[in-house]
Amino acid sequence: MRVLSRRELTVALLARQLLLDRARMPVEAAVRHLVALQGQYSPSPYIALAARLDGFRIEDLEAALRAGSVVKSSLMRGTLHLCAAADYPAYATACMRDMRMAMRAQNREAAPYEEKIVAGVTEYLAEPRTTDEIRERVRELSGGTVKEHRLLDYARFLVPAVHVPPSGLWDRHGKFSLVAWSGPPLPPEPEAMRVLTERYLAAYGPATRDDIATFAGVRLGAVDAALKELEPARYTDADGRDLYDLPGAPLPPEDTATPVRLLARLDSATLAHRDRTRILRPEHQERLMDMARAKVAPYLVDGLVAGMWTYTAGRESATLTVIPFTGPPPAGLEPEAERMLAFVAPAARVREITVQEQ
Repeated sequence: MRVLSRRELTVALLARQLLLDRARMPVEAAVRHLVALQGQYSPSPYIALAARLDGFRIEDLEAALRAGSVVKSSLMRGTLHLCAAADYPAYATACMRDMRMAMRAQNREAAPYEEKIVAGVTEYLAEPRTTDEIRERVRELSGGTVKEHRLLDYARFLVPAVHVPPSGLWDRHGKFSLVAWSGPPLPPEPEAMRVLTERYLAAYGPATRDDIATFAGVRLGAVDAALKELEPARYTDADGRDLYDLPGAPLPPEDTATPVRLLARLDSATLAHRDRTRILRPEHQERLMDMARAKVAPYLVDGLVAGMWTYTAGRESATLTVIPFTGPPPAGLEPEAERMLAFVAPAARVREITVQEQ
């Protein structure tokens, strides 16, 4: 069985994530290609696409959200993601099961009311409702048996629902509204897991079964069943772990040039594997969550996270600050930073790139 080096895995990830060569494709096609985009921080999906696509504009994704061809919902690991509406039924089925089980375990007294809650909330969400309205409705339907801090979670993990714009738009944050999913019905779990696993391997493979389960927030048994059905190609990594992939999926040579790229905060490329060493050096592992808490994003040099970046933008001026982990930033970082700053602050008349030492 072929052994893949860590560098080969790095280059494969970058190629499939459109981080070697930027692509030109419609927004919905790009979102489908990438499986889903982390959406906990509203600008993140836009920055993620800007890093990967030529000619991408903020209004392109906003138009897709308003048209409903891309939707925002709680999916992988129970966190907010944007995905293509065509993929939502499969992803919701695959990702909601374990969250639903957790909600049931934490609210056992609500079990006799579950059927009533699901029917009532589904009907209630025929039109957009705020989170406060949903909490109150679940409280009424459950007779007070759902824990107070789980009222919203109980609804969103039992009833397929999506966010209503302006949630998901570039500059919109804060409270949001949900509406029940009104598209095609959700498929059975085996079919849903097969779709999710196949899409994951195309975008993030080769990968271990633990990687797939970690990304989706699902149990290993569901992953194993999907892999058995897919009959994937198999490799091992340098540590002897089994890797799975789609037959014929690209595996560029390990000496492929890897350009500097600025990623989004919580970019899925950095979170998609249980073992993140293909994109993050072992000594930098703890920095990833530190970045999220500090509201900064990672950048890549030679295919690996090499530092952080953040920006501030006003009416007249904007500044992008680069924070390297070690040493000065490479020469290739400045043009990439200038490109990103022009994207996030197109109206600024004065733009500046600064470097901050740690």
